[in-house]
Amino acid sequence: MISAIVVNFNGAGVLSDCLRSLSEQTYPDLEVIVVDNASTDGSEAIVADFAPRVRLFRNGSNTGYGGGINAGIAVSGGDAILALNNDIILDPDCVAHLARSLDSDERLGMCAPKMLFPDGRLNSTGLCVSRSGAAWDRDMGFENSDVQKSAEEVLGPCGGAALYRKEMLEQVGSFDESFFL
Repeated sequence: MISAIVVNFNGAGVLSDCLRSLSEQTYPDLEVIVVDNASTDGSEAIVADFAPRVRLFRNGSNTGYGGGINAGIAVSGGDAILALNNDIILDPDCVAHLARSLDSDERLGMCAPKMLFPDGRLNSTGLCVSRSGAAWDRDMGFENSDVQKSAEEVLGPCGGAALYRKEMLEQVGSFDESFFL
């Protein structure tokens, strides 16, 4: 099973589209958890519209992304964690493709999907890091048609959408909660 965890804080304007895209996934064994960081904008009512397929975990305060994703992992049942920002809209086959990639090699700890901006340009195809330590999203700003990549090794995924092997997360430790966003 894959546990999709959406960290949300006052995301009522985008959350419904994210949850709808999760409900339309072709991958059959998907658990969806929304960790709500004390929203005040009616986000909980949006999650209720998707129940029982989507579970709500309420944080009493805004613990940021690190605290939210760690809370979701703690209550998840999956062997893999799909961490998603609340404004992500997934292609219906996205989770199936990511699961196939992660299952292809037990040495893989994480997978990165190709992410697009709303205008169709590339947001990320994984992360790069320079010798100086500066990091950036690979292929950002390119036209999607200019970068047709097949599966290949990348340093890591963008935090907006990433699939992590839960066992790997347990080995390296939880998300650092001192990085609020």
